[in-house]
Amino acid sequence: MEMSVVACPHCGQQVEATHPTGVSTRGVRRRLKSEYRATRNTCPECGSQYDIRAP
Repeated sequence: MEMSVVACPHCGQQVEATHPTGVSTRGVRRRLKSEYRATRNTCPECGSQYDIRAP
């Protein structure tokens, strides 16, 4: 797993997000269908879930 710094789409806070090694992230979204999602993470600031978009 790799770490990237992303902005939470709910609160805007910059957080570290994990995603699979070798996956280039295509952005962060509130909800994605499973075929477009690399991982689902939870924001430590607001507690909301967000998805890392996979190519």
